[in-house]
Amino acid sequence: MKKSLLYTMLVSAGLFCSTGCKKELLNQNSPDKLTTDNFWNSRERALSGLAAAYSQVESFVGWENFIEGRSCREYFREDFVEPGTDAYNYSWWMEIYNFTYQSDNVAIDYFWKDNYRGINFTNQVLANVAAMTDNQIDEASRKAILAEARFLEAYYYFKLLTNFEKVIIRDKVPEGESDMPKAPASRSEVWDLIINDLKLAEADLPLRSGRPNKELGRATKGAAQAYLGKALIYRGGEDAANKTKYYTEAATWLKKVMDSNEYSLESNFMGMFNGTLKNSKESVFELQMTMDESNGNYFKSQLSDWIAAFELGGYGEIYGTPRLLAEMKKEGKTASDGLYDHRIYSTVFFKDAYFNDPANPRVYDEIYDDVFKNNDGAIAFRKWIPASSALLGNATAINMPIIRFADVKLLYAETQNHLGAQDKAMEQVNDVRARSAMPALNLTASADVFNQIVHERVMEFTLESSRFYDLRRWGLLATNMQAAGRTWTTANNYFPLPLKETLNNPLAK
Repeated sequence: MKKSLLYTMLVSAGLFCSTGCKKELLNQNSPDKLTTDNFWNSRERALSGLAAAYSQVESFVGWENFIEGRSCREYFREDFVEPGTDAYNYSWWMEIYNFTYQSDNVAIDYFWKDNYRGINFTNQVLANVAAMTDNQIDEASRKAILAEARFLEAYYYFKLLTNFEKVIIRDKVPEGESDMPKAPASRSEVWDLIINDLKLAEADLPLRSGRPNKELGRATKGAAQAYLGKALIYRGGEDAANKTKYYTEAATWLKKVMDSNEYSLESNFMGMFNGTLKNSKESVFELQMTMDESNGNYFKSQLSDWIAAFELGGYGEIYGTPRLLAEMKKEGKTASDGLYDHRIYSTVFFKDAYFNDPANPRVYDEIYDDVFKNNDGAIAFRKWIPASSALLGNATAINMPIIRFADVKLLYAETQNHLGAQDKAMEQVNDVRARSAMPALNLTASADVFNQIVHERVMEFTLESSRFYDLRRWGLLATNMQAAGRTWTTANNYFPLPLKETLNNPLAK
């Protein structure tokens, strides 16, 4: 086995053998073996290569990567959650929750490997589709495929840069072992790559309305614009001296999404998370799942069982905390119908008259007190579990919105508040609130507007992989982790480089 196979970022079970194969094997002209010389010869093959590039989005590549690795990484680092009893059986999960992980943590290794696989696939698309002749692919298809690959490359680097302090830029398909050792780039260099890729992609990607239904879920102009806004805001969170510059540019891109008339807020908030809605009008970029297993496909998961409370028939790996419930209830029953903010009911099951109404039992046709009689006061998540209890215990095909229009609007509100336009910020905040029957607010002080945005993001994005990153870019991690009674230091702002990487890449230090 060649040494290059040990490099975790390039080990690939994907499209075809492009690294770790002996050179003489690649030079053979066997008609029944796919190589870089005979694969990239048609538009259909280029699209197959692009499909491989999409395959690593959100680590959706298997049980351990998506269900266990992703879930403990993305959810256990939030200050508003606590592990269920069974989670204590998995040391590598609890290391994430307790912030005691080391570089050999399995979830961290999965994450690094998955995203570099995605980058490896996008590099193959970028290099080979660009080299295809006019007889092999038409120019319009070439531009569109390259734009999607650029978007995906930016997406993977964004995931890496927001989770690892040090990131290695792998911007070409390696041709030999001399290409393998590489030192981490500066964060500024990686941000430049992400933003440049997204701008190149945005120029050639179609609008969402330009995609036929069979292409829903693929990158669009709006997705590139939304990620440009998000990336610039995150970059501004790291660079206080240039924050206004980055926020100003972010606002421009986010406004393009808002002005496109391609998206709007979905009235059925819960439907976006329980499988009853797919690719809603609010979805800007969404991970696709399906129950269709024809031709060997398997694009569903048991994330629902991981999330669902034990009392509901799930594995009960994660619950909400009293701090979360207090934050979500803090405005009181001020909705137009006398209830709490409606988003709370779509996010968690909790002890309340709403879930204890025998005339309208809302906990899978039962009332809260009966379901949680052995765990009174439990705060059980409702997001990512199916609308029907009959589906629990089986793999489900609940699409996962990765970035939503509500995020675009609240990020834009954040830029406007920073730039001194509190009225514009509150216009977006109130628009998002109205979807949940909450009254409009008239806040004018920057600090008050910011605090409201913080609250709205809890209401909107709990268990959507947002909270930890929001707190970090706002400089509020220490305060909130302390309030949550969590062990945390600034060293836990980012994951360490994985042990396998540092062992096998002499420049990865």
